[in-house]
Amino acid sequence: MEELKNKDKNGISTKRKIGKTTYEVVVHFNENATETMQDKLTRIMLRELRRKSDEKKMILIKKSLTSSNRVSR
Repeated sequence: MEELKNKDKNGISTKRKIGKTTYEVVVHFNENATETMQDKLTRIMLRELRRKSDEKKMILIKKSLTSSNRVSR
């Protein structure tokens, strides 16, 4: 696996050691962004909720189809 490293350290960084491995995360923000962090997180959470809702609907449809096939036989 190729390891990608960003040499630009002009961001907020944090280090965390897990086991014998130390991870460093550098966060960069787009200064020209038009969306606030709250807007971005809200958008991501709503998208995830819609995805989960769609998955549940598909499961219900599949169950409905299988049970109707059993009844009609």
